[in-house]
Amino acid sequence: MAIRFDYLAKETGTNLVRNPSLTLAAVLTVAVSLALLGFSLIFREGVGRVSDRWSDDVEFIVWMRPDASDEQISAVDQKLAASPLVADHSYVNRAATFAEFVEYFEEVPEVVQTVEPEQLPTSYRVVPTQTDLSFVDSLGQEYEGQPGVSEVVFAGDFIKQLNAITGLAINGVTIVAAVAAVAALLLMYNTIRTAVFARRREVEVMKLVGATNWFVRIPFMLEGLVQGLIGAGVAVLAMFGVNRMIRDSRAAAELDFVNSFVLQPADLGPISLWLLLAGAAIGAIGSGFAVTRYLDA
Repeated sequence: MAIRFDYLAKETGTNLVRNPSLTLAAVLTVAVSLALLGFSLIFREGVGRVSDRWSDDVEFIVWMRPDASDEQISAVDQKLAASPLVADHSYVNRAATFAEFVEYFEEVPEVVQTVEPEQLPTSYRVVPTQTDLSFVDSLGQEYEGQPGVSEVVFAGDFIKQLNAITGLAINGVTIVAAVAAVAALLLMYNTIRTAVFARRREVEVMKLVGATNWFVRIPFMLEGLVQGLIGAGVAVLAMFGVNRMIRDSRAAAELDFVNSFVLQPADLGPISLWLLLAGAAIGAIGSGFAVTRYLDA
């Protein structure tokens, strides 16, 4: 039995408005689950950009003791200059260190007033020839324990902590999104199953006059697919809204760190496409399974 497009459109539209409360619940559940997935993808992209940003300029700082002699400072400088593993290094004197200190505590002037430039240590900012974190750690450890050296601080420590924290956050959001997606799939299954049961007499008549299982199944699958696409569309709008909120908060607070989490439309396009495909899959799979179970019963 051939299926006409106008028949599919009419049946799908009728099914969508027949149970508006179930349709709305299915759409909202899909929207929430896919919105969480979209947020986790935005967060993952932002974290990747932050890591890339730091990895492009991985360095470590060799802090000298405040009482380090000129000979000790010169010895460290010569060792850095002679090392083939060091791409560049620069000496930060007390005046420059104090300027950074003042900038860092500019909102707490009483702290600045208690410190004199002579009390602050000097340091070397070192850029290795490689950005691999283990390589940087190994190179930096060569300068720990040097005469006059107070400590060696690695930028990689921050990157490791950032990756650990954000990794937990991403995994948490992804797990919640997966649970919500399963809930959306089950709700879609129950929604279509209820719709099929409400039209069981029509289905029985269609089967008696020779309708195939696919003739019965396709309108209900289209109903689920449309619900899934609508829910995915809502999730995409929410994702764009959150991205805009992040962009506006960055502009208001002047936070450069947030720049990495602001995506351009070209970056959001592929994520939006994946969310729409996921919504369509949830709707089609849930509804197809529900109709199949009914027809096989």
